[in-house]
Order: sequence, then structure tokens, then C-alpha cells
Amino acid sequence: MAQSTLEVTLREKTGKSGARKTRNDGNVPGVLYGKGIEPVSITVNPAALKQALSTEAGENTLLDINYKDGEKSVSRLSILNAAQYDFLTNKPLHFDFHALDVNKKITVNVPVKISGKAKGVKEGGILEEILREIPVECLPKDIPNSFEVDVTDLEVGHSIHVEILKTSDAITLLKDDSEAIVTVLAPKLDTRTEEEVAAEAAAAEEEGEEESAEEGEGQSE
Repeated sequence: MAQSTLEVTLREKTGKSGARKTRNDGNVPGVLYGKGIEPVSITVNPAALKQALSTEAGENTLLDINYKDGEKSVSRLSILNAAQYDFLTNKPLHFDFHALDVNKKITVNVPVKISGKAKGVKEGGILEEILREIPVECLPKDIPNSFEVDVTDLEVGHSIHVEILKTSDAITLLKDDSEAIVTVLAPKLDTRTEEEVAAEAAAAEEEGEEESAEEGEGQSE
């Protein structure tokens, strides 16, 4: 499992005004919480977090979050639990981090990575990814970076199901084995008659001629 270090600072001022000041300074407010600890309000540098998460595990990267509490240095193994973004600018607004107990299992979503080009797609089919993530339960150290699914031999009308995923006994998949991960749909058939196709083509041609005529009149004026 991928692991990184993230340096943060304690937030002196909380609430809306404190969060606004944090963002104005180019940082993002966050909270670190977990069983047995008081929630800690922190300030996160978004560039530093992006760098810490730039591993194969992405947002499932284990983070050693370090900060100073007075004279005391604190380090907590954590994971990014949630991120809020502005729906207009897509800038981060808030981060939630979950402090972990290395001896207790957690539930996380592991991304599915598709590899290969499906045989059915080469024949005109449409690849549909149904499950982009698979929830699992395991100890922090056992979180998979991703599940790779090879679709090379997948034909039109066929699917690949959860049951094909290979995991160790330390990982529990929280999806039924029969659930489809990816499938190849048959191409849509054109059910129009020759007469309907010809009529639509004629209508489109007539519309184009009318637009050309209107443009000519506008130029002459």
C-alpha cells in the first residue's frame, strides 16, 4: 500500500470566518478525526496534498499527517475521507481526514482500471463500465491500489463480473460476485426504412437551401 507524508498546521481560528481566511491565504481548511481522539482543525496546503496523493493508490494513499501542537510534534496515520469542491471553480473547499488504527479494518473504495481493447468493441460494440470502484474491507496496510480488469477477450453481449477479481484472504469484497463490472453492448441498429432515410435526407437538404437563400438576402440588403 502506498504511503506519503503530509505536513499540516493547526487552525487557530475556526468557523466560517476562519475558513474564509484560510482559503484567502491559498490553503484549505480541514478536520482530522478518528476513534478515541478529539477532532483536530487543520490547515492544508492543496499542492502538498496533491503531491502526497500522487501515488498509484490515489486518494487511498495512507498519509502520515504531521503537525505541531504547542511544543509537541504529532504524527497520525490517516486517509483522506472526503473532499468538498466548489461546483463552479472546482477549487477545494474542505478536507476530512480519518485517523486510522493499523490493527482495525476499514472500508474503502478501490478504483477499477480497464486494460486492453475488447474484441466486441472491434466488432462495433460499445464498452460500458458499470463499476468504476469496488468497496472493500481490510486493514490499512492491505488496501489494494486498484483492481485491473483485462477486457481483451470480451465479446458483444458478454460481461465481466466481480467474481474474477483476485484478492488475498485479508481483503473482503463488499460487492456480490454476480455483479457486472464491465460489459460490451450491441451496437444500436438503424431501424429506419429506406424511405424514411431518404425523406430525412431530403428534408435536411431543403433546410440547407433555405438557410443559404436567407443568408443571400441578408447580404443583398
